[in-house]
Amino acid sequence: MNMSLLEIAESISQETSGTTPASYRRRLEARPGLMETALGMAKLIGHYREGSSRAALEINEALTTSDLAQYASGMLIDREIQQNYPALPTQWPKFLTPTTVKDFKPKYMSELVLGAQVFKDVPERTGYPMAKGPRLAEYPISAKKTGLMYGWSFEARINDDLDQLLMVPNAFPQMAVDTEDDRGLRLLINLETGALNTGFFNAGNGNVGTLKLNPTNLQTVVTSLRTKRDPDTGTIIPSGRLQLVVGYALEAEAERILAAEKLLVSDGNGGYREEPNPLRGKVDLVVNEKQLGESWIVMPKPGTAIRAPFWFAKLRGYESPDFRYKADGGRSMGGGDVVATEGSFDDDTVWFRGRHIMGAAHGDPTLTYGSDNSGV
Repeated sequence: MNMSLLEIAESISQETSGTTPASYRRRLEARPGLMETALGMAKLIGHYREGSSRAALEINEALTTSDLAQYASGMLIDREIQQNYPALPTQWPKFLTPTTVKDFKPKYMSELVLGAQVFKDVPERTGYPMAKGPRLAEYPISAKKTGLMYGWSFEARINDDLDQLLMVPNAFPQMAVDTEDDRGLRLLINLETGALNTGFFNAGNGNVGTLKLNPTNLQTVVTSLRTKRDPDTGTIIPSGRLQLVVGYALEAEAERILAAEKLLVSDGNGGYREEPNPLRGKVDLVVNEKQLGESWIVMPKPGTAIRAPFWFAKLRGYESPDFRYKADGGRSMGGGDVVATEGSFDDDTVWFRGRHIMGAAHGDPTLTYGSDNSGV
């Protein structure tokens, strides 16, 4: 649950230990006068969001007359942005296996496959037999820097346009999680059309088709994935926990297929007979809330199979987005720095910036199947 601004203000004095920039900011912020102002501004902003016109007037007066109120407001917005990010729902963890990278260079997700070999008998005073050599498959992934800037203009502040300023705590974290989903989900589908990503689901990978989603076809796909053989040893590759991935268009049909206790099966004489549903409890249904159209995918649940089909990387030490406002207001003629919320020296604008470092990449296609649902 999201913290209120008042709760954020009351917690600012905590967690001040350490050498990180955030801890340093909190030590600067944990001053009695500033804390009192922060609590007051938090209450005012809360009343403003509830529709109080009086609160709007008081906020504007505080922002235009008090350096302390301006600093406290920026401090509250910074903390609200930080706590909003992890609270927002995102789709990619349903499909991609997370990892970290230490820098911006490509990291190779090496799949060292020794196969399903078993130990051999070792007679007395004889040497141990050698295992068969491994097959090495490598899938590169690298993190990239992403970000945006937004400016709250001097004119907007004078015109009491507080909505522009107060939308930043919600808009920037949402942009961060939307970027994660955009990078991750495009590995599976085209987000504009819902079509399968042909760079991964293709004839060369042997994981694409046109089968219509129904009990018989789904059972065929599941059986095929669970019986894939290691090319080196001929033994079955553990498939992990399989999941059926659909968008809203196929959600109801997928639920009927997986939840049914009995299925009608042809008896070969023009009639049907009831049989237990072999898929019930064996396959998870996962709805991709950003998937258009009727394509459907069967793949391992992240973290359950050694051959992960999709990877998502974050830079170690920078796993969360970094949000800042620009403090380049210059110095007043009488001496002393001008607070950031007075606007920049160049154009009087208060600039906010969000940075997020991440990367996504395809892995092993062996345990996947995708269909456009156009067949029979």
